[in-house]
Amino acid sequence: MTTSHTRTVRQCHESEVYDARAAELAATVRDEDLVVDSHKPPYPNREHVRFLDYMFAQMGSLAGKRVLEIGCGSGTLSTYLAMRGADVVGIDVSEGMLALGRRRAAANDVSSKVSFRASPIETLDMPDDHFDVVVANQVLHHLELAAAMPNIARMLRPDGVALFAEPVLLLPNFFRRLRYSRLVLRRFPSRADTPDERSVDKDDLALIRRAFTGSEVRTFQLTARLQNFRELSNVVFARLERADDFLLKYLPPTRVLGRYVVLVLRSH
Repeated sequence: MTTSHTRTVRQCHESEVYDARAAELAATVRDEDLVVDSHKPPYPNREHVRFLDYMFAQMGSLAGKRVLEIGCGSGTLSTYLAMRGADVVGIDVSEGMLALGRRRAAANDVSSKVSFRASPIETLDMPDDHFDVVVANQVLHHLELAAAMPNIARMLRPDGVALFAEPVLLLPNFFRRLRYSRLVLRRFPSRADTPDERSVDKDDLALIRRAFTGSEVRTFQLTARLQNFRELSNVVFARLERADDFLLKYLPPTRVLGRYVVLVLRSH
């Protein structure tokens, strides 16, 4: 097991940003605002619906399962999974967000089903083969992947599954440099929350998959990634997503242009 709890500069940046955000939320949020609907997955916005539906479908029944959520933030997903029958450990580097998570679990009467811990996944010290499901929504691109992925694989049961939804930029690095050039950023600002994060690239995907013996990748949002540059109406966005479903299924080369992937990873 890993035992070091020294945080990297990157992890300190992450905690500072999200602690500040948590302080703003805690000043205004009421307990009734923290209530979660156990019959409806907690989608942050419409852009998440398709890929989160797919990710949740890979979990199967959660009754009695041990689940680890990485980067749990204010605990919405951890609470939802507990309400669906799982025993959940939610981890985050932000103490402020975890305090909100505990409030949320209490507001939904699942405090006995959810444990929140302040820890980077890179140094989380839990038993081998402990979790049936490991899950994270748009978190891997915040991590030190070379340390995080083997530790995740170590804690996953032989018949378990790790599920990650991630923003990606799979084109050659020239396009990343172009996207984040001063000229492009002036017209289309970055949506990054923290200074060190960046979307997953092909090398990152290879590193992530290497820690597991089985892996599947499904791509989402092709033309709908225009949302990243310009606000689209619900009607237009829905039409583009339907077109993307067709293109990504029947024209595999287009997948390199996708905005998100869901990784389904197994350790044995």
